[in-house]
Amino acid sequence: MTQLLVSVRNADEARLALDAGAGLIDVKEPSRGPLGMPDSSVVREVVAVVGGRVAVSVALGELLEISAPVGPIIPAGVGYAKLGLSGCGDRRDWVERWEAVLEAYPPGVRRVAVVYADWQACRCPAPETIVAAASGQRCEALLVDTFDKSRGRLLDHWPLADLGRFVERVRSAGMAIVLAGSLDAAALTPVLSLEPDWIAVRGAVCRGGREGQLDAALARTLVVCLEQRNA
Repeated sequence: MTQLLVSVRNADEARLALDAGAGLIDVKEPSRGPLGMPDSSVVREVVAVVGGRVAVSVALGELLEISAPVGPIIPAGVGYAKLGLSGCGDRRDWVERWEAVLEAYPPGVRRVAVVYADWQACRCPAPETIVAAASGQRCEALLVDTFDKSRGRLLDHWPLADLGRFVERVRSAGMAIVLAGSLDAAALTPVLSLEPDWIAVRGAVCRGGREGQLDAALARTLVVCLEQRNA
């Protein structure tokens, strides 16, 4: 069954997403990039609003941006944490650096690997390389997203058949799969045919783009689409 993951930037948006029926609340600051790290106070406020009704995840930015311990940004109540690997494709030490950050997660926080569909443009390691490393780092889920939101959606970078084969590769490695990348209602039908565990959205449920205000009616529309597909 595919659920809707909604990325929020504050507690008010978290309330709206919950009311709309989101199955997972993700906290990030979209003005800081595709996986923009939010302020720790915002994460705590969102966790309090959610109150354990659904899982909460947090974005930690990009690995090469990490300059301090990540533990303080991940309070009790956060179930998942993720960070991108842009710029790591030409670095020999990225796996070791990634492991060091993952090991700093508080106990019980699940590790989420990230593959960017436009991985070559943002100088990421190849997707298959990340899957292999994620298995070694005990990641429980993998997110496929786009790094540069101005240069197209997920399926503009990754044809559906190729994406489907990659999804199966992730599943065979024992990880849940999350699909994102400027997805909207029109993209749901082909993407849902791959039966991901979650569809992750931000811009599709906001008025004025991903940095605009979350709209509960838009979120509810996507929840209903998923409910009908899962029926």
